[in-house]
Amino acid sequence: MRMNRREFMGTAALFGGSVLFGSSIFGCTTQQPAEKTPTPAPKPEKPIKIGFLGPLSGPFTPWGDGHLKGAKMAVEEINANGGVGGRKLELVIRDTKNNASEAATVFEELVFQEGVIAVIGPVSSDVGLSTSRKAEELSVPLLLHMAGSDKILTKKSRYTFRTALVAGPLLMQALAEYIKDKGYTRIGAVIADYAWGHSIKGGIEKYIETLPGVELVMEVAPVKESDFTPYLRKMKDLNPELVIATGHPPGTAKIARQGIELGFNAKYIGPNIPKKAWEKILGEDVTKGMLDFTPVNYDADEFKSFAQKFYEKYNEEVDFAGTTGYVNVSHIVWAINKANSSEPDDIANTIRGGTYNNPLFAFPLSYTNWGDQKEAREVIITFKPGGPPYGPESISHAQIEFISPPIKPVEPAE
Repeated sequence: MRMNRREFMGTAALFGGSVLFGSSIFGCTTQQPAEKTPTPAPKPEKPIKIGFLGPLSGPFTPWGDGHLKGAKMAVEEINANGGVGGRKLELVIRDTKNNASEAATVFEELVFQEGVIAVIGPVSSDVGLSTSRKAEELSVPLLLHMAGSDKILTKKSRYTFRTALVAGPLLMQALAEYIKDKGYTRIGAVIADYAWGHSIKGGIEKYIETLPGVELVMEVAPVKESDFTPYLRKMKDLNPELVIATGHPPGTAKIARQGIELGFNAKYIGPNIPKKAWEKILGEDVTKGMLDFTPVNYDADEFKSFAQKFYEKYNEEVDFAGTTGYVNVSHIVWAINKANSSEPDDIANTIRGGTYNNPLFAFPLSYTNWGDQKEAREVIITFKPGGPPYGPESISHAQIEFISPPIKPVEPAE
């Protein structure tokens, strides 16, 4: 029989109390004269532990690596400023290896063996699905880095929260506003055959295919596909103005590269992929109409200051992944301070019932009862030639092209 977190902690406390009680009984039968002993110095309080459960190997490594760096930076800054209520913050790091079953097992390990009070980091939707079920079962808050499948949250979800990425269909709600703003009518899409891809497919069918005058060609490819030429050829007669690669995160930049080689005169939009991943495959072509989603407010002075500090620490340019890692840790610490408690239940209730404003994001983080964002906007960025004023020299820098209206969350069916 599997215990949840509350049952595990209650049993441990009962067992510990019995041992102490038994010792006092035996002590009465062999009573010795009391001896004066020096009062021991108070032990320092144990650190507050946050679990990091992200892809540090496999196809989603670029996301996991950036997220971890941002999270580490936040922890170090918080500890340098006295910690949380005088207690140090500790990040307990585990690699999901992009394996949903293993991630669920490691989530249990983080809770029962490490005593974490919250977990951050899932990227893949399949991993998000498995870990969110554990978060609900064990009553421990989970802040999703990405994992945008619309199947993750249910009406009963109370411990799982979206942060940097809305559910896939709602991302397409924002993209539909961009398409209307630009007047595009010819749209192509390549979808990965897994939970996230099908979530994006549903959003395209609901919000984009129904736009007046829009022609759409959509193809579904395996997650591990690397040759997208056959899929793109099927939309060549359409001559797309925009290709939605959002539904195939590992293949996004390759889709763009192969589309350019086929002679497409189109823009390509991704799913919050790190800029260095775009640049690695596209080189200078990254400035020829590549687009991406992000929660980051690149225009904020606070972001520019943060980006400079990130560069000085890691000698690399920060993107949305590093920013989100930083914000996720800061969000949990905000909840601890506001609740005056590091209990997982109190943290979850405070996040769900409050509004967290961080100037690094273009919108406040506030939530529905089931953990979806109530005020999210999507920032669509493009890439301009030359590096940013903060960070190392690079081929391009991100520039905001469009910010969506607030995205209306949809209540889960179950």
